[in-house]
Amino acid sequence: MSSSLIIPLMLAAMAVFMFVSVRNQKKRAAAVADMQSAIGPGTRVQLQSGLFGVVVDASDDTVVQIEIAPGVVTEWNRLAIRESVTDTPEDDGDTPTYDQDADDFQVPDSLEGLDGDPTDSQHDKPNLDKSRGDESGDDKHEEK
Repeated sequence: MSSSLIIPLMLAAMAVFMFVSVRNQKKRAAAVADMQSAIGPGTRVQLQSGLFGVVVDASDDTVVQIEIAPGVVTEWNRLAIRESVTDTPEDDGDTPTYDQDADDFQVPDSLEGLDGDPTDSQHDKPNLDKSRGDESGDDKHEEK
């Protein structure tokens, strides 16, 4: 008797799972459609690629023009917009800031003051290639 109930219970569980999945998918699609329709000029958005920008022209149904840098306007498919961003995150004091005046690092104009002479580095090394018959290597200790 219990074996005859297994198949109907499995089918019922699958039906419930499919119903819940489809319902959640419809909710997400409706939220995306609402966000897409609310986008207008001046809206700050984040694209699927992670790029942030400000919508310049959203009059077309499939394409929007987004300013990604001052004076740089690019054209994107409307579906590439991930979300509408309200403002930049506020500074909570946890992020370190860069103080340009505190940097005392000096870059020299020439190599004169550095240790070692990079132009003489090849002359200090012995020639170990014996196939050319060069005797300029460290073979001086083989004298008889």
